[in-house]
Amino acid sequence: MSPAVPTSRPSSGVPLFQPGAIDNYFQGHSSFGYNPSPEASVLRTFKRLAISQGWDEERRKKEKAKFQTAVDVEFTARVGSGFALSDWQRLAKVIGIEPLPVTITQCRKMIKKENINIYHILHAYRRATEVKNIEDVEACKDIRRFKNVAELRKYTLNHGMFYKKEFAKGSVLKGLLKRLR
Repeated sequence: MSPAVPTSRPSSGVPLFQPGAIDNYFQGHSSFGYNPSPEASVLRTFKRLAISQGWDEERRKKEKAKFQTAVDVEFTARVGSGFALSDWQRLAKVIGIEPLPVTITQCRKMIKKENINIYHILHAYRRATEVKNIEDVEACKDIRRFKNVAELRKYTLNHGMFYKKEFAKGSVLKGLLKRLR
């Protein structure tokens, strides 16, 4: 896949949205009638799916685990595995870290300091455009940076946007998770 980043410059690239693992998960429920869209909130879509299928609490937990596995696969596919410096630098630019760190270790440390809900990042990358040069990447204004973990915790609780650590296989994704409960 080409480098993808959220950008507000319409002339800087072409939309890259292709259905991913999350869309495949939703389409696996044929009676749900899901149409892939870069604009759809994946969490709201999951909630609509659970309601439409009439899942009890036990089934909902099982399906949530499958959904979170799909989120990890898609997050890694869109953001990167974390083995390339360019993946980390692109993410740092997208979330607004300046100056741009020059090593993977520096990127990890700077990104780890940020208090951001991963679903905001995933949504931004689902709406990304192609940008070849890291210098052209702009911070995504849709990604909310919280002042501290307590603020992030409150927002995450209020919006039900938790992501369990045990489902995070991608190294970039793991670097973003915080202990919120």
